Amino acid sequence: MTNNFDPALLTGWGVRASDWTMGASVQQQITGRSSVEIAYTRRWYRGFTVTDNLAATNSDWQQYSITAPSDSRLPGGGNYVVSGLYDLNPAKFGQVNNYIEDSSQHSLGAWKNNVNGLDVTLNVRLSNGWTFQGGTSSGQGSGDNCEVRANLPELSANLIQGLPGINTSPVNTTNPYCKIDYGWLTQFRALSNYVIPKVDVQFSAVFQSKPGALLAANWAVPASTVAAALGRAPAGNVPNVTVNILAPGEMYGDRINQLDFRVGKILRFGKTRTLVSADLYNALNSSAVLTYNNAFVPNGTWLQPQTVLTGRLIKIAAEITF
Repeated sequence: MTNNFDPALLTGWGVRASDWTMGASVQQQITGRSSVEIAYTRRWYRGFTVTDNLAATNSDWQQYSITAPSDSRLPGGGNYVVSGLYDLNPAKFGQVNNYIEDSSQHSLGAWKNNVNGLDVTLNVRLSNGWTFQGGTSSGQGSGDNCEVRANLPELSANLIQGLPGINTSPVNTTNPYCKIDYGWLTQFRALSNYVIPKVDVQFSAVFQSKPGALLAANWAVPASTVAAALGRAPAGNVPNVTVNILAPGEMYGDRINQLDFRVGKILRFGKTRTLVSADLYNALNSSAVLTYNNAFVPNGTWLQPQTVLTGRLIKIAAEITF
């Protein structure tokens, strides 16, 4: 394997991957002890590098389509067409002469990648010692490198990045989703704390609710199915070709909700302050699924839970301040 770099990537101004961020926020007092804040953030990414295999030209990549299997768990029950897949001319299989360059060079096309975020936060602090902070955090990731992929079929890159809680979206010869718009995804978080006067008993709680895991359906397409679409066997005589037949953002797992609770007693001895507390994690004993089996088998174990939220547990602790 040979890797060569475009000299323009090695020196000069602005040649590294970078991003621009713009933010604006406004805060409004509601009462003497409460306020609301709204903040907006936009982030642009730039400086994407690509690897061009000079040993193969665009004409050496043959485009084809497959039909997703029939399965009630798939959108519309399956049987839809997944197009935009590529397979290399078998005569060029194994020949590599990579040239690494910026995607904006040699008219490869435009590559857009950005993230928008909107946060709304409410803060309340009452005179009786009760405090509350909560709000929503929403984000939208979108990207488009279809022009680059059309001029460089062997493109292999992550399209979406920088969106908390969302996996990157790979684009390659068997993952054709070069234009992604996840839509607005929202998570909610809140915390509250109250100390009963005179008896110094503390109650606090934290709650969070966030979108479920981004789902994929990675189907090992039999070589015979690929051969029927290509009119020949796939390059390398591989037994199967793995294709994600579920567009990113099309399906998500169940929403994840978690409530944590604490009760504590403050003990004072001279200048020493001791907090004895009991923490109850996942108080509702939620079994929300965190990760799923994304290997698709028709009517098989696809989407079988792999990890779930840790069950309810309690922790006893003491904190001494002196």
